[in-house]
Amino acid sequence: RAAGLAPLERFHDHAPLGRLRGATHQAQERQHGPLVGQGQRQRFPLLQRLNPFGQMPALTEDDYAIADSHACLVYLARKYDKTGRWLPGDAESAAKVAEWLSKSANEVHQGPWMKRAKIRRPDAIKVPDEEIDARCDHILRLMEQRLAKHEWLALDHPTIADVSCFGPISLLKVSGYDTDRWPSVTRWMERIKALPHAADIDDRPF
Repeated sequence: RAAGLAPLERFHDHAPLGRLRGATHQAQERQHGPLVGQGQRQRFPLLQRLNPFGQMPALTEDDYAIADSHACLVYLARKYDKTGRWLPGDAESAAKVAEWLSKSANEVHQGPWMKRAKIRRPDAIKVPDEEIDARCDHILRLMEQRLAKHEWLALDHPTIADVSCFGPISLLKVSGYDTDRWPSVTRWMERIKALPHAADIDDRPF
């Protein structure tokens, strides 16, 4: 289960991981805010036991515990997706997924995620709004170029790379950034929302 959340859905063919990605953001937004400082770590001993770094999300299943959103996605895809679509095993496909997971951990985190984080914790984010918006422009421009020719980020079907990038980018508009300027990205988000079982950060169907 995700820490403090309802049991996770098991994977089946074509089932989206949007519910999981929404769960990770739900945990960040509701329980700890987008950033977890030292004082907050002391307030949440369960989180500290699951992840000594004090970061959300964290996931437990039986006696196994794992932290970090990408690690959770890899674990769930490998364990429950018997089709191998969400995280393929061949070298070429796996590398393409990893390439976009890296973009999620870097460019998406430094731009779209930080845009939301600054609203939640303006005292913790000192980067000027103009710089954050420029970072958002940079990664969305790259995504727009890719998605203008392809329906999904890494492969010809949705993968955990799409799930990983979707969460922060889907919150940009409510954070004051106009994603309508990027029509291919907008259509990509709609495709993710249309996948079976996709749900928002409150676990409600889109």
